[in-house]
Parts: sequence; structure tokens; C-alpha cells
Amino acid sequence: MRHVLILILSVSLGLGAAAQTTAPAGSPQTAENGSSFLTKVRGLFDFDLPDIDPPGTIRVTVHPHLGDLVRRDYMRVDTGFRWAVNEHFEINPEAAVFFTHGLGGGNDGYGIGELRLGSKYILRGWPDRDMETSMFLNVGVPVGSPPVNLTDGLHHFAPGFLVQHHSSRNRKLTTFAGAGLDLVSVSDIAGTPARNQPLDDSMNFTAGAIYDLGQVKWTLSATYATTAVLGDITDHFIYLRPSVLWYVPRKYTFNSKTQWLLGLGLRASWGPDGNELTFNTRVRAEVTFRQVVENIRSRRKESGEKP
Repeated sequence: MRHVLILILSVSLGLGAAAQTTAPAGSPQTAENGSSFLTKVRGLFDFDLPDIDPPGTIRVTVHPHLGDLVRRDYMRVDTGFRWAVNEHFEINPEAAVFFTHGLGGGNDGYGIGELRLGSKYILRGWPDRDMETSMFLNVGVPVGSPPVNLTDGLHHFAPGFLVQHHSSRNRKLTTFAGAGLDLVSVSDIAGTPARNQPLDDSMNFTAGAIYDLGQVKWTLSATYATTAVLGDITDHFIYLRPSVLWYVPRKYTFNSKTQWLLGLGLRASWGPDGNELTFNTRVRAEVTFRQVVENIRSRRKESGEKP
């Protein structure tokens, strides 16, 4: 299994090197219409903003948890893809793969510990012409025989919406707000919930802002969650998350067309488990298959071949 994961990382670099980017080097997340993207980054920016790639675009993502090399006897690698079915609808299936890395004393084996499926639908110009809204649904289920601290052992069914607004005074500033539900049920797989995590059905309300400097994006979000209405026991939770995301320029990745993303963030939480402050880092690779197809077509055109 370890060789398979190494192959996945190698393929992501190889496919990226073959792709020709369609965006300027200074703005790697720029779409054909000039609007910028900020995609969900699990653990740092867990929000489905009403932005979407050009129709037909497929982005394959590989997210190795490098910190597991020193903190766990196994390593997690989140893999998946994001497919813009059309200009309004997107789906995002993911799998949390794990394998024993051999640097510790344990042997947790290998396999898939969790499956996730996300989808969102974009409403442009609603509720106001200067706003966009995303209606989303995220589902997560633990599977197989993962290590007990890889998942929380719960099934999640989480619908919701987000409204975003681009500032007319400062084009770099975007604000957003929304609400959602997290309907949970206990699975047959043992897990370890995070501190200050709702263990019952809950509703949540979020507000935040993004300051977009092109390669670097600063984010800040605040979330309030409660089980008061939907759960059997009333608990309240508050989360505050500042983070910075860096879309690494090609000159630092040996001119690979794979888009590498590095992220740093803090998570402050207040809830029934007390107060907690954690520091998170993320490394992610993205390969855009639309770019690969366009590269093949352009080369055929230059060589005089028929498509």
C-alpha cells in the first residue's frame, strides 16, 4: 500500500508537469472569467464558498498529513477529486487513506478509514446582485478497520448554505456568512471525537472574511454551534480560526504545473471540554485535468494533427 501512495504522489507531479496552466503565474487560482477561487482546505478552511471552476474541470487533490510521521505510527493521506459538472454544480468525493509508515513501534496496517462526499450548488446574484450563495451537502462515514484515533466514529449528514460578498471598496476583501446542520449517528467503528466537538445533532452559524493577495490568502472565521434545538442534551460551542494559505509559485516547485498549497492556522475552541488552542499545518497538491486536456489539444494543433 505504501508503494501505491508513493505512486499517487509521483503521478500528481508527473501529470502536473505535463499540464499547461491557463492562469497567469501570479494568480494560480484564477478562472477564465477572472474570478479567484478559494477551495475548501480541510482542517484550516472547512467552508464551501460559492465559487466554482470552469465547467468540466476536474481537480485531483492529494493531502498527506506529514505531521503523522512524528505524532503517529501511521500516516494519513486524504485523496479525492473536485468535478465542476456545470457552471452551478460541483461534486467532491474523498477518501482518508492510512498506512503504517514504519517509523514508530506500532502496526496499524493500511486501508481506507473514512469516505466523504461533498456537493454544492451555486446561486449567482442571490439574494442580491453583488452576492453569491452556495447550497451544500457533506456526508462522511467511517469504513473498514481504521486506527481508533483516525475518525470520530460517527456518521455525518451536513446540509447548509453560505452567502459571500465581494467588497466594492476593497477588491481583495471578501466576507461570508451562513448556517448549517450536522446530523450525526453512531457507527459500528470505534473512533475518537475531537475536543469540543458536538456528539449529537447540532446547528451552526458562521461568519468570516478572506483577504486575497493572489498567491497568499488570509482567512478568519468564527462559528457558533449548539445542540440546543436538535440534540437530546444542550451544549454550546464557539470556534475561532485564523489561517494563511500560500499557493506556491511554480519557480519554487521546479516548474511543475501541479499546484502546491501550504497552510498554517490556529483553532481556538470553547465548549463543554474546556478551552483549547491548537496549531495546524497543511500541505496539498492539486492537478487540474482540464489543463492537461487543453495542453494535448494545443500540441496537436501545433503539429497539424486532427483532434
